[in-house]
Amino acid sequence: MDPPREPTTLSIPLSPVPPNAPSIQPVSSGSAATITDVEKVAVNNVYSSACEHKPHNPRPTAEELKHLQRRIDLRIIPICSFLYLLCFICRQNIGNAKTFHMLETLPATSHEYQLALTAFFFTYSTFDVPCNILLRKVGPKKWLPLITLLSGVVTACMGVVHNADSLIGVRAVLGMTECGLFPGVAMIITMWYVKKEAQFRQALFFCAASMAGAFTGLLAVGLKSMDGQGNYEGWRWILIIEGIVTVVAACIAFFVVQNPPAIATFLSERDRSIITHRLRNDEFGLKDDGSDDENPDKDIDEEYIRGKLTEYRNGISHSKSKLLKLIFGKWHIYAHIMVFYGISAPMYSISLCLPTILTQLSPTTTPTRANLLTIPIYVTACIFSLTTAFASDRTGKRAPFILGAYITMFIGFLLALVRPARIPALAYVGVFIAACGIYPAFPGMITWYSNNIGGGEKVRAVSMAFHIGMGSFGGAMGANFYSSATKGPQSLYRVGHALNLAFVTAGLIAVLTLWWRYRAVNKKRDEQRQALRARFEEEVAIAKEKWVANKGVEEGWKENERFMRREFELKREIELVEHGEGSVWFEYTI
Repeated sequence: MDPPREPTTLSIPLSPVPPNAPSIQPVSSGSAATITDVEKVAVNNVYSSACEHKPHNPRPTAEELKHLQRRIDLRIIPICSFLYLLCFICRQNIGNAKTFHMLETLPATSHEYQLALTAFFFTYSTFDVPCNILLRKVGPKKWLPLITLLSGVVTACMGVVHNADSLIGVRAVLGMTECGLFPGVAMIITMWYVKKEAQFRQALFFCAASMAGAFTGLLAVGLKSMDGQGNYEGWRWILIIEGIVTVVAACIAFFVVQNPPAIATFLSERDRSIITHRLRNDEFGLKDDGSDDENPDKDIDEEYIRGKLTEYRNGISHSKSKLLKLIFGKWHIYAHIMVFYGISAPMYSISLCLPTILTQLSPTTTPTRANLLTIPIYVTACIFSLTTAFASDRTGKRAPFILGAYITMFIGFLLALVRPARIPALAYVGVFIAACGIYPAFPGMITWYSNNIGGGEKVRAVSMAFHIGMGSFGGAMGANFYSSATKGPQSLYRVGHALNLAFVTAGLIAVLTLWWRYRAVNKKRDEQRQALRARFEEEVAIAKEKWVANKGVEEGWKENERFMRREFELKREIELVEHGEGSVWFEYTI
């Protein structure tokens, strides 16, 4: 783990220290809570301004907070979920189209079909980070509807291709248009919700993916009846109609999607103050009421002081090398990518190939029946995802629930792998069980990583996009697990099930490693924090003795002590902003 860091001299615009500012006894040098002279003057200025400007207290009542959260939920989650539902349908409807003789009528070989599936993930993964950077510059209100509209146009174009090369090219373009939606919405959720509220909202949003699986099967069966209309095969109408619906929905979304809290039009200034207050306290490890666990005795001036700290925090400009180190120099991002692989490879292998797998269950399984059989799997997976996320948010734990989901995946794929050829229904049961682990694990994994990113919004945006982009390469591999080359004798697809089992096992090991490592780091940092606080209390006692010795009385000491404690806490917060999860004050979510 990273050791406590030396204090950094900060470039803050300064004005002369007011003559009535209280004198300060600095914390000892070398401590992670030391205030440099530059910082001391800056904090003096903030404190002096606070004495002249006392804002209203933004702490909400329980009823007010509940009402605000309900409004946020209704404004943010439904539209984001709907857009992701449409984009995920555009992404996986090629699997449904294949069951209705797409390869025979293009024509295309099974190998070319697998290339089309894989091409999507290479562009999807490559452009994730640039898209999240553009999201911050353009704003969600324009960006999310725009990329959804483009995804609909590309999907409709996929319905009119006439050879395999065109299919591969269009799928690659679809990866470019869709790549910004999931990491973008995952980032947006962190702008609106504190850590303990995030996974249930991520699950509500991500359930659109499982419901997309149910809808694609149902829509494919219905749209297949248009076979022959306009001299187009049924599989073409599946892609064209779903693309057009996505375009129409994206046009409506331009008027519905919201910008971040700072400029969202449906919020009052009071609402904005509450949201900012809660997110700031959540980032710095404080309670919702604005008080620290160890130092709850704070007055209304603290609100103004923390507001000034936020202004400073937003003004921090990391050098490119430092920003890259904050994003890519942390060991845990690569372990989390392995956790991502263990989920994304099975998820995309199932979502893209499930209809094909089910058509091989028995000679009597028609394409229509195979598509309908996917619906119960996705609906049940959605229910499990929401239930798991609710329990995870209530307990504040992530790793135990992700571990449980991984074990469920392991059991499901193991059952599908070892099932006898004479009992094809066991393959369906195995995939059913695996899906009930995949879909709860995905939002849990995204939330777990986002909870463990420090360093501010810019670092979080790029880190999450990099995490999702690299992890999505698992989809490129998973898309090839159930090809004709891996079908095997009697269409058992044992190679595909074995590959999924291997990825799940690797991800399971990564979860256990992160869980163990986070616990160890938290324990060691807790000891260091206790030592730093104990040292600070000793310095406060020494400063008090000097005060009494110089003044002869204790009068005025309380004000000086209170300001010393504020210095300590503000320095702690600056350390968290400057060094992110590398700071001794950062506590990992387990």
